[in-house]
Amino acid sequence: EKTIDKMLLLLEEWEFIRAGQGKTADFTSAADMKSGAVMPTLIGARVAELYLDPLTAHEIIVGLGKAMQRTMKEPEPFQLLQLISSTLEMRPLLRVKVKEVEEVQSALMEHGGALLVEEPSMFEEGYEDFLASVKTAMFFQEWVEEKDEEYLLEKYNIRPGEIHAKLGNADWLLYSASELAKLMQLQPLLKHITKLRFRVEHGIKEELLPLTQLKGIGRVRARKLFDNRIRSLGDVKTADVSTLTQILGSGKLAVDIKQQLGEKTEAVKEGKRKGQINLNDYGK
Repeated sequence: EKTIDKMLLLLEEWEFIRAGQGKTADFTSAADMKSGAVMPTLIGARVAELYLDPLTAHEIIVGLGKAMQRTMKEPEPFQLLQLISSTLEMRPLLRVKVKEVEEVQSALMEHGGALLVEEPSMFEEGYEDFLASVKTAMFFQEWVEEKDEEYLLEKYNIRPGEIHAKLGNADWLLYSASELAKLMQLQPLLKHITKLRFRVEHGIKEELLPLTQLKGIGRVRARKLFDNRIRSLGDVKTADVSTLTQILGSGKLAVDIKQQLGEKTEAVKEGKRKGQINLNDYGK
């Protein structure tokens, strides 16, 4: 009963519930709660709908509030990644090995002053978990910088199945953060959270965002297009099917992405090639 009373008081303090119907005071004691209905606030109801642990929701709300207070209208991806990495839902975190402490602390020095989660003292019990959240954020940062699974396995000892699970949790937490930001009326942060969520989903740098809007175009194909100077949906639209086929290695996909942009076109017939031919092939 004492534990329940404590939790109710915390939920009221975090403004997730209103307790004691008809009370006018800002704060209601646990004893008074028993005499009236306990009702969720708008934000408390949304937290429940998102299946978030209330502690996680509170930490995200505090973190987003810090971002706005610091006039960080464009928070760095690493700051948001470390915020979601510090939550209960992201556990188990990537533990920091002895040989990795220096690298993790170096990343902490680089971003520490602007992190959205308060750094505990190195002598506190939670410091090890804090370092683990920084390492987990480093993993996510490298993923959105387009490092492949083989590299991540070698550096972080994280297998493809674990990567998939972590990415699923990150997507859920970033979506939840965007929903909480809406309710908190933190519109300047919304587009940055949404953009990062899309980058985490596809494992891409920001420059590939337009291309991965096309169905069938993931991180590898988007990078091929980008490196061949097709860097926007407009570039895809102006490129001919034969060029897209050569880059993507699939005439069917080239036609499909053209059709997604409202163009009617056909695949290049096998053996046909638009443009100049090699001199050695002339007359064949």
